[in-house]
Amino acid sequence: MRKFTISIAALASASVFALAAPAMAQDAAPQAAAEEANSDIIVTAQRRQEKVTEVPISITVASQAQLERQQVNNLNDLNRVAPALEIQSAPAQNTGGGGSIRGIGTQSFSPGAVASVGVVVDQVSQGNANISDLFDVSRIEVLKGPQGTLFGLTTSAGVINITTNAPDPTQFSGRVRTELSDQGTAGSKYGQQVIQGVINLPVSTTSALRVSGMANLRQGVNRNATTGDWNDVNRYAVRGRYLWNVTDDLTFNLLGDWSKGSTENGGDFFTFLSNTAANTALLNSCGITTGEGNQNYCLGAANEFSSKFEGWGGSAQLEYDAGPLTLTSITAYRKNETSNTGGNIYRADSLASTLRSGATATNIRLFTQEFRASSPSNSTFEYTVGAFYSNQKTVQQPERFTISVRLPNGIVIRPVDSLGALNEITDESLAVFGQGTLHATDSLRVILGGRYTGGRLSLDRTDAANGSKSFQILNVDRISWRTGLQYDINRSLMAYATASRGFKGGQIAVPTAPLLPYVVQPEVPMSYEAGMKATLFGGAVLDYSLFYSKIKNFQAQECVVNPVTAQLVCAQTNIDGVKTRGAEVNLFGRISDRLSMNTGFIYTKATYPGGFIGNDATNIGGKQLAYSPRYKFTLSGEYEQPLTAGLNGFLAADTIWKSRIRYQNTSRAEETFRAHWTVGGRVGVRSEDERYSAGLFVRNLFNVHEPSLLQSNFGSGVGAIYGPQSFRQVGLQLDAKF
Repeated sequence: MRKFTISIAALASASVFALAAPAMAQDAAPQAAAEEANSDIIVTAQRRQEKVTEVPISITVASQAQLERQQVNNLNDLNRVAPALEIQSAPAQNTGGGGSIRGIGTQSFSPGAVASVGVVVDQVSQGNANISDLFDVSRIEVLKGPQGTLFGLTTSAGVINITTNAPDPTQFSGRVRTELSDQGTAGSKYGQQVIQGVINLPVSTTSALRVSGMANLRQGVNRNATTGDWNDVNRYAVRGRYLWNVTDDLTFNLLGDWSKGSTENGGDFFTFLSNTAANTALLNSCGITTGEGNQNYCLGAANEFSSKFEGWGGSAQLEYDAGPLTLTSITAYRKNETSNTGGNIYRADSLASTLRSGATATNIRLFTQEFRASSPSNSTFEYTVGAFYSNQKTVQQPERFTISVRLPNGIVIRPVDSLGALNEITDESLAVFGQGTLHATDSLRVILGGRYTGGRLSLDRTDAANGSKSFQILNVDRISWRTGLQYDINRSLMAYATASRGFKGGQIAVPTAPLLPYVVQPEVPMSYEAGMKATLFGGAVLDYSLFYSKIKNFQAQECVVNPVTAQLVCAQTNIDGVKTRGAEVNLFGRISDRLSMNTGFIYTKATYPGGFIGNDATNIGGKQLAYSPRYKFTLSGEYEQPLTAGLNGFLAADTIWKSRIRYQNTSRAEETFRAHWTVGGRVGVRSEDERYSAGLFVRNLFNVHEPSLLQSNFGSGVGAIYGPQSFRQVGLQLDAKF
């Protein structure tokens, strides 16, 4: 491990300040204060700029100020922002971002699977070409419930809508932000160095270039007891945006980004929580003590994992004000490449059995084209119509799996040696859509929208062992829609009720040979929502909603017991009767001149249908879905106090409570994690003009070991994948603007 030393004595006290966590609030920059505080928060949830209090959708909005206060540096950190959202970072759990909203996410994984929660960056759908790091972001909107009418087929549970900062032709500016922590300093369980930089360059009075970049270097979380090395995760990214206001009516945006990363010494992967008595003794012999929070494994260099990824993309966006209509064209392309060396999945050379995966690689290419025409806002009938084309191709290289068993006499046998297949998946679709809002009276509005999607999903599979080929096609022809009513009770209170039918594309399952690929049908959620939005405390926003969804053809892995062999057989399939229902409340804004807050609570009852057989052959019908806490509470805030002329102090808190979480489709208690609190915070100073700030921070103060994944029957025991959210981090944050 590379040791990063911070020679600041005050860092040693960083673990103490968060004990004052009840002081809650939100980073309140003067310019951002009006945004954060009230109904002036502008969102694009309906593909046009509107005040958040005027949009008939349940939305959690995180401004740039809030994202920086909560140190949201990647998608996984959004778990701390939105009560309804859960993001998983475990391997093979991150299709299209790995998100679930109100309990609904992707639970069936194959090369052709699509996301339930869509990720959109600067109006461009990311498809399955996942993004990770977040930097120089202006705003993130989490839209809950099916959003297929305006956002397409990968949004059956909701959308994470990300807007980055646009270039500014009026001024030259720049910024540098850092977060520094060191493993073992002030109780920090791992080290991390995050550096973000931005420069804004006016090119002319009507154009500007904005370039931003980041480096995120992390040491720790997992340790190889054989070599003494901790795992390293390194990521780098650059983004460029060019804005040209060609005329008063025509705007051109050119955007491009590049990212690269690697994991060394194993990355974040399984460690043992428990095992049989015999295996526990073998694990102890190589330096592993099983139990919750175990960070150790033992592997020789030849059996160690490493992985790399690289991605890039860009878009060209034109917007023309043609008088009665605003015309928009967005052309985008993205490419992602990932590879890994393979290794011993059990990560324990001392065990008699070994499960080894071989080297593999996955390449994704995505092209999209969107055209939209929008009427002026605040007209009697507001509408947006458009067309969308998408072509995504995924190539997955063959992967070899071997199981080796060392007999008592020292002889090693391989009862399983399986070489996978080359999978080439093409997902092509064309859609037309439209949504309108009729202002029936000054207070009453009627909403109606629809989308037709036609497409084709195909799989070309070549068995690497014998060269045999198989081909499978799924043709798509679906309509999704949304309708509802919206009523202004008074100037500060709006109520709405909507019904919507969404759509999530199908997939082609790829079982182990000799079984052939087969089709898993598209999901169709039917969702109902009613809510209210109110402006309180002279500006704070209260957002309350009730929701109910029932999903036809939910994509999941279902198991049955063979009546002849009495063996459990599991396969990817469609199931009916999955439901999610509940209530959510969010409060955000400035409570006073010095105190700002963002807090939310959600109750989600998301359940399997009656009679559903889990992976452990038990009936889990009526049980809570995997990765869906029934209750979740988030509280974030900041209190600012003037200290001297030109210098303010601040105290912030960032707290989450979750009820018990299930990690697998089973009834096993060892595959759940208990209800728990996660507490963090910051204390520091900033200049009155907010050009400079410095602070100490702590995440996961009480070192609660919430895993990314739990799995029993793992090497005859229980394994966990831990990530940075699983351990305490203490560090220093610095920020400078010019």
